[in-house]
Amino acid sequence: MKKLLLAFAFCSFYFSPAAYSSGGGDGSSSNSSGINIDWNQGTESQAANHTSVMEELGVDEGDPRVIFMPAIVVPLVVDHRLQGYAYINSRLLVAQNSQARNVQANAHFALDRLIRASHRTNLTAESGDTIDMERMREVWLEALAEQFGDGVVARVAITPPDIRLLR
Repeated sequence: MKKLLLAFAFCSFYFSPAAYSSGGGDGSSSNSSGINIDWNQGTESQAANHTSVMEELGVDEGDPRVIFMPAIVVPLVVDHRLQGYAYINSRLLVAQNSQARNVQANAHFALDRLIRASHRTNLTAESGDTIDMERMREVWLEALAEQFGDGVVARVAITPPDIRLLR
């Protein structure tokens, strides 16, 4: 029992957020090699984004036709130069008379198609600091049609991207 408690204490110390802090107290140390993690960052905006995406798709929470895709990293490129990355969270809406289970079971193939299409086609907006959302939807729907057939995925809803520009 003592060994179990000792192992638990060691793990909780080792994996606590404080173990990853920069050690500067206020986090202002610029030459620290630690990672400062804000565990509560953006939870309210994430919930609002999720709600707006479900409203955009026009379905209720829990609809089996909605497929939640993992985050996809899309490069931002201007004049053949990498400007940064956009982290995209999306939902796919399978058409009413299509097999949502088939799409869900093959979502890993869809993810591969979306990543490849996002890197093959420049999806950067003219401003260079974000994604052209309409162009992305077009490219992604084409890629999904190649995988599942025309009209199987009815819509793609995209949350506002998390943009990380290179400095």
